[in-house]
Parts: sequence; C-alpha cells; structure tokens
Amino acid sequence: MRKKKKYNKSYFLKKNKYFYLLFFAFLFIISILVTNNIFNIEKYFRDVLFYPTRLIPSTSFIEDVNYEIQKENDELKALLNIKETLSEYDVIYATVVERNNFYWFNTLVINKGSTDGVENGLAVVDNNGLVGSVSDVSNTTSIIKLITLDDKYNSISVKLKGNNYELNKILKVKDGKLVIEGINKDINIQVGDKIVTNGLSNKFPSGIAIGKVSSINEDLYNVSNIATVTLDANIDNLRFVAILKRKV
Repeated sequence: MRKKKKYNKSYFLKKNKYFYLLFFAFLFIISILVTNNIFNIEKYFRDVLFYPTRLIPSTSFIEDVNYEIQKENDELKALLNIKETLSEYDVIYATVVERNNFYWFNTLVINKGSTDGVENGLAVVDNNGLVGSVSDVSNTTSIIKLITLDDKYNSISVKLKGNNYELNKILKVKDGKLVIEGINKDINIQVGDKIVTNGLSNKFPSGIAIGKVSSINEDLYNVSNIATVTLDANIDNLRFVAILKRKV
C-alpha cells in the first residue's frame, strides 16, 4: 500500500510565491484605479459580457443603412436628369470628399480635377439648383466655392420671376444671408417668387434654379426693398454634385 504524500504547506507557498505576488499586485493596482474613478469595473465586466451581442446588427441599424442607400440612389438619379435639361453642356458628376466643419458654408472638395475636364470658374449644381463654382483645380480634386460664402466678391447675376414681372439683379451674401438689394418699391415682389440665373455673366448658364424669396424688408433709408432668399440646393448636406461645362 502506497503512503500518502504529506502535504507541505510551506513548500507550496514557496513554490508559488511569484504567482501570489503578481496576483496581489494586480489587486492593488485595480483598487487604486477604482478608488480614483479611473477604471469602472462594473462597466468593464458589463462590456465583456455583452460585447458579442453588439456584433449583431439591430433592426433599426439595418433600416437606417437601407434608408441612406436609397436616399443616395434617389439623389444620383435626380442628378442624372440635369444632362437632359442642359443639353448644351457637358456634365461632370462628382462626389464630395472633404468639407471643413469650421467653414461649412464656404468651400468643399470634390473627387474630380483637371484630368476629368474640370476647369476654374465652372458652375456647380446639385439636383435642386445652383451650389457654387469651381475655384481651384488639381489633377484629381477640385475646390468648390459655395454661393453661401460670405465674401464681397461672391455675387451672382440673377433674375427674379413673379406673376407680373421679371427683374435682373445681383444676389450676394450679407450678414450670413443671401439677399437681393435695391428692389424698386413699385415692383410687386412676393414671398415665394422664384430666382434663377439670368445668364448675363459667362460664369453661370441661364435658367439654373437658385431659390425663392423668403422675406421682404425695406432698406435702412426706406428707399427700396431687400429680398432675403432661401436656396433650393441642399447646401447643408451635399454628397453629389454636377459640374457644367459648355460644349465646344
């Protein structure tokens, strides 16, 4: 009969001393982190336990993705129609690839450049109306100056179209708003009247939608009226644009 090996407690502790030292050091560090609110142990174990479920897409997430895909498809289809309405122009389609949060309404960058036929000064539109013009071109990208850029040189020759009048004026940005100044008080301008490019400058083709009159106010000296304009183009959420280049 074999003898039972006598359990030697001191031998066991001596053999595993490094394990215990590391274990107590780990507990000591954790206690300091928890005490100083550096480490949230409850959140850690909760995240570990429930992390696998986060890998499973929720129904709402899938619906959101499908909605965005459908929205992009609709925008692209609408943009393609521009070629039919402006047959005298070559249309270069582009995607917005960069936009500075601090200068959101000033400029943006698209993924088309000189190798695609883009040139400085060309008009840029979305599926609703005028967006701006090309201001700088590299081989593969271009910078678009938006019509909302608050700059004294950023103005557009436009036509106001009401029920009983057509009026050529200049649209510009003033105090963060798009305005048309110097409108004779005898002209029966109304909220909702349409504004389009008039083609009097070489920069923009004639007849491109810009927006509608949203309010009418007297000027400082009560001599003429000032119309504030709301844009048709979705400047705040541009993803796809078209550059218009007159056919040679």
